[in-house]
Amino acid sequence: MTGPSGAERPLVVGVDASDSARHAALWAVDLAAARGCGVDLVHVVAGRPRAVPDWLGEIADSADRAGAVPCRVDVVSGAVFDVLLTRSHSANMIVVGSFGPDAPAGMLVGSTALTLIARAGCPVAVIRGARRGVAPPRGGPILAGADGTRASDDALDVAADLAASLGAPLVSVHAWPGAGPADGVHRGAKGSPGSTDEATRDLDEQLGRLLIRRPDLAVKRELVADTPLRALLELAPTARAIVVGQRRRRATTHVGQLGSTSRGLVTSATCPVLVARAVATRGAGAVPARGD
Repeated sequence: MTGPSGAERPLVVGVDASDSARHAALWAVDLAAARGCGVDLVHVVAGRPRAVPDWLGEIADSADRAGAVPCRVDVVSGAVFDVLLTRSHSANMIVVGSFGPDAPAGMLVGSTALTLIARAGCPVAVIRGARRGVAPPRGGPILAGADGTRASDDALDVAADLAASLGAPLVSVHAWPGAGPADGVHRGAKGSPGSTDEATRDLDEQLGRLLIRRPDLAVKRELVADTPLRALLELAPTARAIVVGQRRRRATTHVGQLGSTSRGLVTSATCPVLVARAVATRGAGAVPARGD
C-alpha cells in the first residue's frame, strides 16, 4: 500500500466507548498536536456503519481544540484487528487502549492487541495508567530498551522522536544480567555480579550513533543488572512511556510470535508501552534488544 511518509502519516487510534479507549485517543491527540500531524479516530462496529456517536464527536472536538489537525473520524464495519492492521501500513503509529474486552484475568490487553503488535506495519502504542480507569502519566522520562547493537538503533530513534515531541527526558535502559555495582548501574533482585566493561562499551557505541542522527538530544543512560523485562517493569512506575523493539518476523496470527520482553511489557507495565518495528524506512520502526 502506498501512502504518505514521515510526519505526514496520521496517528491512527482504535476507539470505542470505554474509558481505556478514550484515554488512548486523548494521548494520541496530544502527541499529534505536538508533532503537527493529523489523527484518525477509527471506530469499528458490527454490521452496517452507523452515525458518529456523541462520545466520539466529543473526542474529535478535543482534537480540534488541541490542534491535532486534520482529525478524521471513521465509523466502519468489520473486525477490529483487520481494520487496524490495514491502516497500520499507512500510519505513523497505531494507538490502542490497554483494557481489551478479550483480555484474560490478570492481563491488561487481549489477544487482538497482542497479535496486532506482532504484525502491524508501524509502531503500536498501548496506552494505560497505573491501574484500570486511570489516565496515562503526563510526566516522567521516556524509557528506551537498548542492547548496544545496531539492531536496536531504530527503537532508540522512535523513543527519541517521542521524547522530543512530548518534551520529556530520554533514558536508554541497558539491562545486563552480568553487570556489577558501578556508577549509574542498578542491581535487580536477580542480577549477578560481573564486569560492566562490555555493557558500557556497547551502550556508548549505540548512543554515539543516535547522537550523530540527533545531535540536539540529551540522553541519560542506565545500566541495570537484570533481565530487560524485569528492569523495565521495575522502572515503569516512574516513566511516561516505554519504547521497545520487536523483530520483523514471518507474518502469522500466532500471538507467540511477539517477543517475550514486548509481550511482558504490554500485558503488565504500569505506563504506556510503544512497540516499534523494523521497517524499510529508517526511524519508522525498530528491532528489539537481545533476548526479546
